[in-house]
Amino acid sequence: MSLNDKVVTDFRRRLREAVENDREAWAASRRLVAPDVVADTLRRLEAAVAGSGLEPALRDELRLLLSQGTSAGLKALPQDALRGLTGLNPTKAIRNVCLLLGVGPAAQAVMVTAMTQETVEAVVRNRDNPFDILLEADGASLVDFGAGDLTFEENVVEQYLAPLEQAGRDLILHALDRLDPREKFGGLVRAERDRLDRLRHHPSPRLQFHFDGNKDMFDLGRRSPGPSRYTVAVCHSPASPTFAYEPTRLGVPAIQSRLRETKGEFRLAREQGLDVLKVLNKGEWFTFPPWKFDVYGPLALLDLLSRKGNVCVLGAVDMEVFWEILSQILPNESARPPGVFFTESNVGHYFGHPYERLSRLAVGERAVLPEVRRDIPRVLGVEGKRGETYGFRFVEIRRGAVFPGVPVGRTALIFDQMTTEAAPWFLTLVPGS
Repeated sequence: MSLNDKVVTDFRRRLREAVENDREAWAASRRLVAPDVVADTLRRLEAAVAGSGLEPALRDELRLLLSQGTSAGLKALPQDALRGLTGLNPTKAIRNVCLLLGVGPAAQAVMVTAMTQETVEAVVRNRDNPFDILLEADGASLVDFGAGDLTFEENVVEQYLAPLEQAGRDLILHALDRLDPREKFGGLVRAERDRLDRLRHHPSPRLQFHFDGNKDMFDLGRRSPGPSRYTVAVCHSPASPTFAYEPTRLGVPAIQSRLRETKGEFRLAREQGLDVLKVLNKGEWFTFPPWKFDVYGPLALLDLLSRKGNVCVLGAVDMEVFWEILSQILPNESARPPGVFFTESNVGHYFGHPYERLSRLAVGERAVLPEVRRDIPRVLGVEGKRGETYGFRFVEIRRGAVFPGVPVGRTALIFDQMTTEAAPWFLTLVPGS
């Protein structure tokens, strides 16, 4: 049975559409043609072709071509014949056919580090840079909640991918953000298109990068493309008011009233078919995403990070959010007064000696909390977890936004231009288990 022009033309069209319809999967398919896995990819692809619904003559031709590379890899494929069938060079042809038939990267042998939390703490204590654990853990994986314009992701790749490649290891890098790159909101903190494309199409097969835009990081029920637990979980510039008030301590009505006092009158509205938040400030209405004033509080953030990372990092934390986070980490119950909004004039009274010590830190200095709360309540609605408690075995706090050798995000890089803002904070936390 011979192939006719119509079958070939239709096959090439389907290959193009497979890429256009799933750019994330196309980027991930680079791993399929890495030298150490390509022979296995060709074997799995040949099996997928055999069981596919492709036109019989096309199926037979593809199987014949693929069978010649299952032992020796891409170089053994009949390149001219494969190009004539797909219109592509062998590398892209294999990636496209894999995408069309649903052949994805094989499961990684090591996805979650086997390091104990005791070992993790020892590594972090002995390093100026908490992200250096990516070089020591047996699984180098990182998830960034609220990734912004992806400056941090690009910095991580520039700093850590090369040494991991030299060691024959992968870097798993996943980023989530509530903003959709296609939306008009948040120009400075929305995923930057060129940077996103560079990360998605990075030439190294050792980089497993995935970006989720328009995703609520607290949607723990969604399918994750990565490990159940990452070596490092990060949140840079945790948003205010999202994490500046703890609902279980203050109550939703009081928080709503506080927002109107400090931010201005606000209401949900529809504009050009989209839900938006309208905020009245100094007589002018401003437009934000509808979730801008959703308040989760620090308990939700700490719960999320402690579930997802062996090491948790919070960078460029502004003063108001820092007070509320510190309130939940300090062991004394007096640090969590019900119904009290923290201000510069009262935090010393409620936090006591730990805050006096922290307030004396100069930019660039650090302190380790000698005592840390061990009964932090879990508040996220995950089956079998809500209502449990947990703690951190190590908490280090630094003053400042940028530190030598530590990859940071855009907000940290421009913090010194925010002349009315106090120096921010940087926290490194190691969960107890």
